[in-house]
Amino acid sequence: MNRLEGLLELHVKNPIDSFVMYGIALEYISIKDYAKAEEYCMKLLETDPKYVPVYMQYAQLKEKNNHIDDAKKLYLKGIEIAKEVGDKHAAKEMEDFLDELEE
Repeated sequence: MNRLEGLLELHVKNPIDSFVMYGIALEYISIKDYAKAEEYCMKLLETDPKYVPVYMQYAQLKEKNNHIDDAKKLYLKGIEIAKEVGDKHAAKEMEDFLDELEE
């Protein structure tokens, strides 16, 4: 069984596990199934809107698909959430990515 299959099995057992959904999204990104990756990013944001790492990955996915305005919105929201939960490192990292987009 590959990693994606294992994560999908875990997701069936616990459909609101943020870490599992994030892992599934990353696996779909790695195999370039961007539609499925986006599906899991959106699902994760619906169930756990304070899961900071998904904002950066989802924004980068939007960048890859040339949806720059959407990427900027995700970075901004991610920065807000990261600051709210005290994740200064993630906030700074997303600020840097956002700055690059705005140059």
